[in-house]
Amino acid sequence: MRTLSPAEVAALTCPAGAATHLCVLVQRGATWTDLSTLLSGDYLLGVSWSDSVESPVSDATITVARNGPDGQHLSLSPLVVSSLLNTGADGAFQPLLREGAYFRVEVATVPLDTRRADVPAGAWREAWRGRIDEVDAGGDELRITGRDLGGLLQDTWAEVERQYGSTAGTPVQSIIQSLLNDNGLSAFGLYTPVNPLSMRGPYVQQREPLMDAMRALAEQIGWDVRMRWREDAGAFALTFWSPDRLTDTPVATFGPDNVLELGELKRSLEHIRNVVEVVYSDKNDKDATGAKKRKTVTATNPSSVALYGRRWMQVAEGASSLIDTQAEAQRLADAAIADLSESALSLSLTLPGIHWYLQAGDLVQVLADGVHFDSPQRLAIVSADFEGTSGEARTKLELQGRPSTSRKEWLERDARPGIAPSATFTGPAAPSGLVVQNTVNGFSLAWTPAGDGPAWDSYELHISSSSGFTPSQATFRENSRATSFSVANLVAGRAYYARVISRDVRGNAGPASAEVTLEPRYVAPSMLLPTVTYATLPLNADFEAQSDFNLPPDGWQLSPGTWNVDAFAETSTVFSGVRAVRIAPTLVAAKLGSQRFVCRPDDMVAPSVLMTGGIQSPDNNYLCVLWLAWLDTSFNLISISTVATVGAQPYWQDMGQGRYAVAPAGARYCQCYVGKANALAYQLYVDSVRVVVQPKLPPLESPALSSGWVATNPPRALPGYYRNGQGEVVLVGSIKSGTLGSTAFTLPAGFRPAAELHLPVASGSGTGMVRVTTDGAVTPLAGSTAEFSLDGVRFRQEA
Repeated sequence: MRTLSPAEVAALTCPAGAATHLCVLVQRGATWTDLSTLLSGDYLLGVSWSDSVESPVSDATITVARNGPDGQHLSLSPLVVSSLLNTGADGAFQPLLREGAYFRVEVATVPLDTRRADVPAGAWREAWRGRIDEVDAGGDELRITGRDLGGLLQDTWAEVERQYGSTAGTPVQSIIQSLLNDNGLSAFGLYTPVNPLSMRGPYVQQREPLMDAMRALAEQIGWDVRMRWREDAGAFALTFWSPDRLTDTPVATFGPDNVLELGELKRSLEHIRNVVEVVYSDKNDKDATGAKKRKTVTATNPSSVALYGRRWMQVAEGASSLIDTQAEAQRLADAAIADLSESALSLSLTLPGIHWYLQAGDLVQVLADGVHFDSPQRLAIVSADFEGTSGEARTKLELQGRPSTSRKEWLERDARPGIAPSATFTGPAAPSGLVVQNTVNGFSLAWTPAGDGPAWDSYELHISSSSGFTPSQATFRENSRATSFSVANLVAGRAYYARVISRDVRGNAGPASAEVTLEPRYVAPSMLLPTVTYATLPLNADFEAQSDFNLPPDGWQLSPGTWNVDAFAETSTVFSGVRAVRIAPTLVAAKLGSQRFVCRPDDMVAPSVLMTGGIQSPDNNYLCVLWLAWLDTSFNLISISTVATVGAQPYWQDMGQGRYAVAPAGARYCQCYVGKANALAYQLYVDSVRVVVQPKLPPLESPALSSGWVATNPPRALPGYYRNGQGEVVLVGSIKSGTLGSTAFTLPAGFRPAAELHLPVASGSGTGMVRVTTDGAVTPLAGSTAEFSLDGVRFRQEA
């Protein structure tokens, strides 16, 4: 229950009753807008929200008037651009009610007959906060729905598989916070009022919504994680909590005089479980293969058994569960007994007003009315629904038993197949004949079951990055009821090792199989032809892809030098992305070379790279060199072109910018190298390599001159024409001595305009005019015949 002020207590306990006022505020930019005071108008029609232990998030629904008295000019429909209400502070179109916007509900509990305008500012209490999921402006009333801030955790996925926990054990609350931090939601600072004293061994977090991942951790120990009000912070916080299952003190009492309606009142055996067995794998007691032995603990409520008869359930924890000690298994069994064994009574009641201070999991007391029951009933809130309109405010409570987590979740765990405890004999013999087929980012693995001994029922796959490993909880990957596994979420280019363990129908584990090596592949041009790229730029130009951390970034090599000795991956001094390369201050002139890429003779190849020396004492001999190596069709070295040599400075330098080298005759491939020019002890950081390849200049065609026109004497250029890389025909050079109005020469097909052109040119000391027709005729029309320039004439070639 949330804390009430003395004024709120007085209003709620007043025999005459209390008044409840509601407001909804929506965030646009940095401003919160009250829907009840829009341009002095009240657009708010109704508010409802809920809180339930059966749902990981709370939801809210708001109804407002779609249009104000001025029609579309005061419309809240997010599709009405002309509405003043959809105009931001800068005058731009910015709908107030849009999906993704944050909104909150505030409640004021004040003495009866207090008008909304007279509510003190300090009386407003935040009752709900979340984000808009949907806006429906189709009817006369506009409706918005949303979830509390836990909805962000439902919508955000753990996109990358990561390992959490540790062999020594990591607190569950620390793992949940790490999940948030690793997936960009560190702003959700996890609040854990009471330490659960539960530790988690190593496991791999699969790809799934963050809320599912966190609740799976919480539910394994009978706890919950959700948005709850945090009194010391005065705000909603993501809370990792357990209900006070042992409390007998109600937070509020409701009697016949302040209950509007008594709804459901029933007794049922549906949720009653009074004998709970937990099956777990004991990390402190392992068999000869290193697998944890399966064990059981039991919790019983004798009074419930005497009243309802024996109602048994089994919670079977997997081999990778954090329930892996007797103490943790017993705590889980005791929590299940506390939640499920005592009360068969379910009760729903409707109260006047918004009792916003009540939360799911609170214990309340309902006084006898002499008709339905004649003694007080103390029951926990399973769900609370709050609803307010302009004329009425109600709170509906669903009550049952003691404070607990979700009973549905308990029963879902009860519905899972049970796993028998280990017997005293060993499991099936090890499988043999393991066959590996490496696939993109994974592998498939098949084997032959043992020919004698106990029959197998299932197999366990164990994977490690270390050869000669012993299967353990940390290496467990998955189970299979077939004689094969397929995995497709490993890191390509790394070496992994696998072993398979068979189990019988009782869960007994046999010895592990022989170890096999896995080499997941990845799709890249280097897979098609490892020595050549099909791009003009070198692959992985920013060094972001590094499949094997014992090797240089993908598509690069170190020559001379040894990776992780003379050069390293760098993650702090970086120009772009998250990774650069640091060439270490060893006595090796180490250079980083790109994968080969295609070029042609006479191509102009322009490389550039961002380079810095970092913080080191300056020295004129601390030089970085940028090379291009030319290779023939057999990848033999033809020659090396030095593009740039630059002294290392403590800032990023764009090295090679504006320079190029021309591919020599016979060149078919090129490699870009960058690194130390001297075998001295200095360091370099390089990042963001860029290579631009330009083809050689197009050939210049010489026209056949006529009508007395001849070439102007040097130093003027000879007349000619060519087609550039943009699809334009370009005329160059200078002519003289012909007859104006007569054709000087004719362009061939493919070099002609689609329509007749009249273009200005330089002629003598003035300006002339040339005509180019669709048949290719180039005719000087006006100007000087002493010198008639064609330079600057260009046009799109014919279609």
